[in-house]
Amino acid sequence: MNRGIYSTVSGMLATQKLMDVMANNLANVSTTGFKRDGITFTDALEQEMRSGGNGQVLGTLGTGTTEGKEFTIFDVGPTQITGRPLDMMINEPQGMFAVQTPQGVRYTRDGSFVLDNQRQLVTTDGFPVLDSRQQPITIPEGQVSINETGDISVAGSTVGTVGIYNGSFLKEGGNLYSSPNGAPLAGATMKPEALEGSNVNPIDSMIQMIQVGRSFDLSQKTIQQQDDLTQRLIQSLSTR
Repeated sequence: MNRGIYSTVSGMLATQKLMDVMANNLANVSTTGFKRDGITFTDALEQEMRSGGNGQVLGTLGTGTTEGKEFTIFDVGPTQITGRPLDMMINEPQGMFAVQTPQGVRYTRDGSFVLDNQRQLVTTDGFPVLDSRQQPITIPEGQVSINETGDISVAGSTVGTVGIYNGSFLKEGGNLYSSPNGAPLAGATMKPEALEGSNVNPIDSMIQMIQVGRSFDLSQKTIQQQDDLTQRLIQSLSTR
C-alpha cells in the first residue's frame, strides 16, 4: 500500500465532505432562521514509530483524516423588519418556536406565521404553532398585536402566548429540529413584526469554498506526483 496516496485520498474525502456542508450553508443563505453547520475532523489512525522493534519512541505517523461530527452554530441571524403583525423573531441564540407536525412536536427559528381557515396560528407549511403548554393557538377576529414576551392580544385582551422552548436540538431538514428534552424557556424575549435571517455569511462561505477547492486540486496533483514516482521506481528496478 502506498501510504502517501492513502493519506492524500482520505484528506480529499474529508475535503469533499466539508465542501458539501459549506454548499448546503450557501444554499440556505436566504432561508429564514437557518443556522449554519460546521464539521470536525480527526486523524484516521496514528502509528507509533520506534527505533527498531520495541526501541525508543521517535514519534507518531498519521495515516490520513477522517470525518468527526457535524455541529450547528446557533448565532443569531440578522434582523429583518417586515411590519407583518404575525411575524416573530427570537432575540437570543437560545430557544425555538414549537410546532405540531405529523411526526410529533418539532422546533424552528422561522417565525413567519399566518392564520389558517380555523384561525389557528400556523407556519407557512401549515404546522400549528404551540404555546408553553404545547397547545395550538387560536386567534379570534380583530386587530392582532404581539408583545416582546409572545403574548397575543386582540382588542386589548390576551388570547394566547407563543411558547419559546430550549433543549438539545438536532436538525431534521425542512428548517425543523427535534429535541428529546424540549422545555419552555423562561425569560426569553422576541421582536414582533420581524424575522431572523440566516446566520450564513455568503462572502465568508464563498472564500472558504474557494480555499477548500484549491486544497482539493492540490491533493489531486499530489496523488499524480506520487503515482509518477512509484512508476519511476518500478522502472528503475526492472532495468537492474
